[in-house]
Amino acid sequence: MSRPIEMAEQGVTTQRCHRSPAIVVAAIAALGIFTDRIYPFSMDHWLVLAVSAASLWLVTFSMQRTRISVLFLLMGWFGLMGAWHHWRWNCRAANDLANSATSEPMLARLKGKVVQSPWIVRPPAGDRSDWQKPEYTLILLQCRALVTGRGDLMPVSGIARVAVDGAVTNVALGDVIEVTGTIALPAEPANPGDFDRRSFLRAQGIHVVVHSDHPDGVVILTRERSLGDWLFVLRGALRSRAERLITTWLAQDTAPVAQAMLLGSRVQIDEETRRAFRESGMLHVLAISGMNVGLLWTWLWSLSRWLGQSAKTSLWIVLIGLPLYAMVTDANPPIVRATVVAVVIAFGKVLGRSGTIGNSLALAGLSVLAWNPTDLFNTGAQLSFLAVFAILHATHWLSLLRQQAAIHEEDAPLEESWLRRISSRILRGVIEANVVGLAVWLLTSPLVAREFHLVSPIGSLLTVLLTVPVTLMFWIGYSFLLLGLVWSSLFGWLGLCFDGLLRLFLWTVHAGASLELGHVYVPAPPLWWTVGFYALTLLPILMIHRGQWGSALSVRAGLMWIVLGLSWDLLRPPHRGATVTFISVGHGLSVLMECPNGRTVLYDAGGMTGGGPIARTISQALWATGRSRLDAIVISHADGDHCNALPELNRIVAPGGLFVHHSFLDWKQLPVAKAIEQSAHAGVKLRLLSAGQSLVVDPQVTFTILHPPHDFHSPRDNPNSLVLLFEYAGRKIVLTGDLELDGLEKLLQTPPIDVDILLSPHHGSLRANPPDLARWATPEYLVISTPEPATADRLAQRYGPETQILTTATEGAIRCHISPDGQLQIEPFKKKSGESRSNPLRPGWPERLTKAE
Repeated sequence: MSRPIEMAEQGVTTQRCHRSPAIVVAAIAALGIFTDRIYPFSMDHWLVLAVSAASLWLVTFSMQRTRISVLFLLMGWFGLMGAWHHWRWNCRAANDLANSATSEPMLARLKGKVVQSPWIVRPPAGDRSDWQKPEYTLILLQCRALVTGRGDLMPVSGIARVAVDGAVTNVALGDVIEVTGTIALPAEPANPGDFDRRSFLRAQGIHVVVHSDHPDGVVILTRERSLGDWLFVLRGALRSRAERLITTWLAQDTAPVAQAMLLGSRVQIDEETRRAFRESGMLHVLAISGMNVGLLWTWLWSLSRWLGQSAKTSLWIVLIGLPLYAMVTDANPPIVRATVVAVVIAFGKVLGRSGTIGNSLALAGLSVLAWNPTDLFNTGAQLSFLAVFAILHATHWLSLLRQQAAIHEEDAPLEESWLRRISSRILRGVIEANVVGLAVWLLTSPLVAREFHLVSPIGSLLTVLLTVPVTLMFWIGYSFLLLGLVWSSLFGWLGLCFDGLLRLFLWTVHAGASLELGHVYVPAPPLWWTVGFYALTLLPILMIHRGQWGSALSVRAGLMWIVLGLSWDLLRPPHRGATVTFISVGHGLSVLMECPNGRTVLYDAGGMTGGGPIARTISQALWATGRSRLDAIVISHADGDHCNALPELNRIVAPGGLFVHHSFLDWKQLPVAKAIEQSAHAGVKLRLLSAGQSLVVDPQVTFTILHPPHDFHSPRDNPNSLVLLFEYAGRKIVLTGDLELDGLEKLLQTPPIDVDILLSPHHGSLRANPPDLARWATPEYLVISTPEPATADRLAQRYGPETQILTTATEGAIRCHISPDGQLQIEPFKKKSGESRSNPLRPGWPERLTKAE
């Protein structure tokens, strides 16, 4: 593949053709990896393909059949990359610990060697409950032996991720330790849109997780350190010294952000600051990625040139400095990817073979895939390459415009004053910064919207306005980090300067996030639209020989595809039937109801794992339906595990109204006070409901309150639970909250109801599920919102064989769809044995459904 480079010499435009073979090689590699992911051939098949194609290449090459030999060579490369991905993704040793683990935790003792410095994590307060410990320790363990119940050692292999509640401060890299705790496979997604932790860890070669509930569960046996381990220990010591330097010279509120920007550690940042960076579109500044590596490149280049070094020497300093910086920042995948891209481009410049933009990026992509082929499916890697592509292509296009402008300036009859020249250069720099920032935002926004459900137009504006201040801030930060490590007392003033600029930057980020129209949460664009957008936008640039024609076609095709996507959303057929989804939130409750007219109602919003994570789980489930807001939220009673997600939900999905019983208004309970205060601040109207009243959302659906009456008020919260009857097309679903005791007795005094689906009160508690309730409701299905799988067995005798019992612990989210003619379909989210999902690249509901006619 080739692409011309236009050069203006004395007013004459000539073209020189650069070949870009790396684009084809990278595309074939990606195709092999993609093929193995969607249709995993065996390793034997891949190796046979690779060896056969290589043999045919040798034969045809010796016969000087060039084109056919190239075809066989590419076919062999396709098979080799498919085999490489298959080995990384599907192959494990026979004695791998994961082969003995299941989804259910098992108590065990494990011996192994620590292969990475332990990491003490202190989650923000909003991401944990009060009963959870304020910190935990992550250890990466190379497994060696599993201690059986009789004390025997069973040899095992593989990498395990160990999480210990509390801070483990005495364990270091190279220690051989014994861990007592539970062993299990990583958790699978339980809801649509959930983060797939199992696949995330699998991509890193981790197939099993270990949990210990106390630091005393970790015992050091001995220490074994190789030369490589000592190098990593020295790196850890250097990083710890850098962290102490930052905390010493920066303020308490800015130091965590500085550590994220300069060292890549974001665990100390509070949730409010994280949200501000997301909603302002400035999250790329917080995470060390392509932009940060680019700023470090310019800093190293400028510093070495200022010290009088040649251009080639400066490039060598860049080539050495970038990998060293990546090592100090723990060599996290985003940093490694960005560093690889930069090193490939810098090395090409050193050799004088910079080539085309596409070829340089393709070489960098090949390096990343050769290291870890699963990065092809990593959103961070995709965003990194898209952003770098946008920056390089935009700057290349601007350089061509500058060359054309220079030709016209040579023909100008009058000379400009020095003041006008300086002002024009500043104006041109601002315009070019706008163009580059807009190009990055336009190219990455569809993928960001699909993966993070967030579009931040304010991010494009802030990127442009803050380009110079952010560059200066990072340059001062890098100077402070380098010189402060050498002599902190002499160069500490740089830290004070960095702290002042960082504080101003944080104020701007929070201000941008607070703008009403600065960001919007959206459902994910369809996969077909996202793929089509990038195909129509990128392929013309890479494939069409005339660069200007490729760019013009790319812009036009992208705009037309955006219009098509918006039109498709407007013309999409209306929702047929009604759906009730019991979202899996652990020990908590959240039920999403979708009406035929497209309106949505949420019953309860909370969980014991903390309001922030539960709110994000609910939002993901809502966005998976193609909707972006809730028309009403009904809260059953004043318990934190039923309402603590309300403050965050008010920020994200803008509910139309909050409906409660008057017993909910207990201001002494902190979760209730926060929920009401935040709802009022967000402009959400609070309305009271009681038995006999109805909620009007859709004329085809009836929402009736069965309990409690207006004059009912129990001294306990659970008996006050608001019970909701959902009726559509002859089907009835009853939601009970935590109803029990005198509240349950009051409900059972009302006429019985033949229920299709009953939500088990109080997470399947035996006290809240007496035989009288089973006779009153006679449900076909009983749904239990609980993290305990054994709850179903305890209730089986109470409800009898006529009732099918489902739990969110084993089924994940449970989707109950009612068609307009009354057909009921029960769809558990979690994959069952013998069942398969509809699309391996788009995890969703299983194809096989449990039906009740």
